[in-house]
Amino acid sequence: MKKLIIILSSAIIAVSVFSACGKSGENVSSSSPVSSQTSSDETEKNEAVIYIGSGTDYKESLVLTDEEITPELLIGKISEFTGWNLDLADDVTTGKGGMTVCFAKTSSIFTGPPEEQNEDYFVYDKRQLCQEIFDSVKHTLQYNFVDPKLGNPEELNVYFCTENNEPITIDDIGITIPLDEPYNGLEDGEGGGTSEQDIKTAQCKFEGLGDSHSVEVILNGEVEVFQFYDEAVAEKLSSMTPGDMFSCEYTIDENTSTKTLTKITQ
Repeated sequence: MKKLIIILSSAIIAVSVFSACGKSGENVSSSSPVSSQTSSDETEKNEAVIYIGSGTDYKESLVLTDEEITPELLIGKISEFTGWNLDLADDVTTGKGGMTVCFAKTSSIFTGPPEEQNEDYFVYDKRQLCQEIFDSVKHTLQYNFVDPKLGNPEELNVYFCTENNEPITIDDIGITIPLDEPYNGLEDGEGGGTSEQDIKTAQCKFEGLGDSHSVEVILNGEVEVFQFYDEAVAEKLSSMTPGDMFSCEYTIDENTSTKTLTKITQ
């Protein structure tokens, strides 16, 4: 495992992009913002911050550990906090062009959200899950291995790939992460986000709430279970009694076939 302590400098920014999964064989080492502190029993702890979210919205969690702070450890901590499978196919590599993270095919990027999700890190569908995984890993690596006093952490390029040095391609949601380009987020409209034709309408009979995020209804004469996470939907459902009819809009996750209520129209 390579020691991955990085200072972003003009040399890093100026160098050309390296192949996403190719091993550069060139480690960058010097001081980093990863710090340590001494607890009451005088045991020195290494300290890092995990960032989980997407875009500019992240939940921060402090990590104290006796272990060396490495990219693999931080990615493992993201997995522990969220419940997402973040298996790696290889060690994270580094060079003058940035860092490369190679996910295994068993990771949640390919398999989708876990059946029982952590409410604090709930995602609605596989596309949102992928974006949060990529964004969280990128942001966490940038802000733990680049000293903000010496450079802009966001200038550190982070690449993603999968097994056998292949680009990440997720056909069911139309996402491809190229090998030779640093990850810069999933653009709006990329990857099969919910579009107008993905929204279905129906008239249902209310049967009862299953838990805080599920409801049992009669749809087309069959018992169906819908998920819901919108506060307005939750409020309307909580006021219903068995037998009440209502019109709604919902989506279906193509990967898991999960139906999610997005709006109650009547």
